Amino acid sequence: MSLLLLKVLFLALVTVAAYTDWKWRVIPNRLNLLMFCTGVVGGVLTHHLLESICGAALGLALGLLPALILRVPVLAGIGGGDLKMMAALGAWYGPYDFLWVLAAGSVLAVAGGLANLARSGKLLLWVYLFPVRGRERFDEEVLPFGVYLAAGVYLVEAAKILLVGGMVK
Repeated sequence: MSLLLLKVLFLALVTVAAYTDWKWRVIPNRLNLLMFCTGVVGGVLTHHLLESICGAALGLALGLLPALILRVPVLAGIGGGDLKMMAALGAWYGPYDFLWVLAAGSVLAVAGGLANLARSGKLLLWVYLFPVRGRERFDEEVLPFGVYLAAGVYLVEAAKILLVGGMVK
């Protein structure tokens, strides 16, 4: 029963993170720390602490990877709160399920970004300007990635309930 309450707390924290990222484009450090702690406690309760730590490391590494490969400052893409949220989600889900959360969130973010550009009438211009380095970014390109990560969490949780038949970790 305590694991179910921990999952409800975790999902509530994810919801608050999505709301703050949508409204103010920031995910508070305390919120990310609480999500991380629920993941570690969940790992201890299920005897999968190493999996939680590996998931957190993977989340942080995958968040930093574009900056390292493309030599782009981290804050030019996703923000620091998004990176910490990815680490916290990795701590909760472990490396395998975290990849599903990240994949779902990333696909939704791409679809949301393209829809946003299409709605503003700048999609065709964006397609032509995409390969140009050093160009100014459209406001429509900047998305709150934490919202899409949260949507990925909800999709993975729904899939677990529908396919596996369980709500707990």
